[in-house]
Amino acid sequence: MTFYTPGEDKLRATAYDLAIKQIANYTYKFKQLVSVVNSSVWKNYFFREQTNVPTGQSGNAIKGIPRGAEFPNAVLSWEQVASKIEKYGLGGMIDHEDIIANNIDTRNRTILRIAEGVAKSVDSEIYSVISSDGDILTGTLQAGYWNQSSAAIIKDLAVMKAQVQAYYDNAKDFAVVINPATAPNILHYIYEKGAQASTSGQSAFNGEIGNPAGVRVITSSVVPASYALFVVPKTCATWKQLMTLQTSTKSDDFIGDEIKACEYGVTEVHEPKQVVLLQVLQD
Repeated sequence: MTFYTPGEDKLRATAYDLAIKQIANYTYKFKQLVSVVNSSVWKNYFFREQTNVPTGQSGNAIKGIPRGAEFPNAVLSWEQVASKIEKYGLGGMIDHEDIIANNIDTRNRTILRIAEGVAKSVDSEIYSVISSDGDILTGTLQAGYWNQSSAAIIKDLAVMKAQVQAYYDNAKDFAVVINPATAPNILHYIYEKGAQASTSGQSAFNGEIGNPAGVRVITSSVVPASYALFVVPKTCATWKQLMTLQTSTKSDDFIGDEIKACEYGVTEVHEPKQVVLLQVLQD
């Protein structure tokens, strides 16, 4: 192609938009683990409920209500937490020379980096907010670091499940996110013991590599190599979005296509006791 034809720039913009959104959807590791809800305001707030199951007050028990008597009140405490939407975006240029020469590699790499850049920035923020929340649980190694004893991995996962279930007895779905550098230790155990490993077409989450002890194991470079973040997917936190990922393309004749990708959102940790942070490797 050596010249522009009418409407060609709009077709390219549509192709860029579809590609960036599709790549981002398969790149998110933490955004897929939280609930995504829409917001129409810049400043938000939510109420975080205490985690204890109501048991009734002294002299006003849930069990044994007399005939005709008033029901006991569920005494709950709430904490109001404020949050503010943030903007995430990245842009890139595909030069006119690459467009007319149909340089597919340059075009695809530019699109890939834009999509990955925005997705990783969002994931990094979600991890940072969840892992630094002052009310989450802290795990304790049961036997040794994960690169020293593969059997210890399963016990640590089981103990973290028990930590969460002490507050949420009905919690059944669990996931742990680790750095790719930690993955060989878990994969060694999975294949050594014949445990369930994920294969193509089976993974419910991006980056899922296995399901030992009933816990989905997901890899993400966002997590520091020495830590693992254990969560109850979808209920532990929320990504409140003002705008989902959108793209814009500005074509400048004989210069090229300027592509921008942007989304707005903020992380809210609703259930901090559904999160456990564990140091799995020595610093």
